[in-house]
Amino acid sequence: MEKEEILKLNKKELNEKFNKLANNCNNCDYCKDCNNCNNCDYCNNCDYCKDCNNCNNCDYCNDCNNCNNCNYCNNCKDCNNCDNCNNCNNCLYCQNIKNKKYCILNVEFTKEEYEEKLKELMKNK
Repeated sequence: MEKEEILKLNKKELNEKFNKLANNCNNCDYCKDCNNCNNCDYCNNCDYCKDCNNCNNCDYCNDCNNCNNCNYCNNCKDCNNCDNCNNCNNCLYCQNIKNKKYCILNVEFTKEEYEEKLKELMKNK
């Protein structure tokens, strides 16, 4: 595509070009390699998600933000590697929990303990 062509595109058209790798998605902005998602923004490699933002490698999630490698989660924020979690924030490697925050392997920590453990885990990458 030439520069002149790009300059003529409106936001919707730019989105459509960017989302060309998104399959069967509706009302999604700046998503890549997503399939069958609705109303998602800035997601990557997600399938069957709805109303999610800034998520990566998530499947069947709803109303999630900043989540990575999560499946069947609802209304979660800043969760990683979680399955079937609902209304959770800042959780890591959790399954089947509800209304929790600062959890690792389904055990709840204080915010400070959780953040310290995350720092430790990031050092050992």
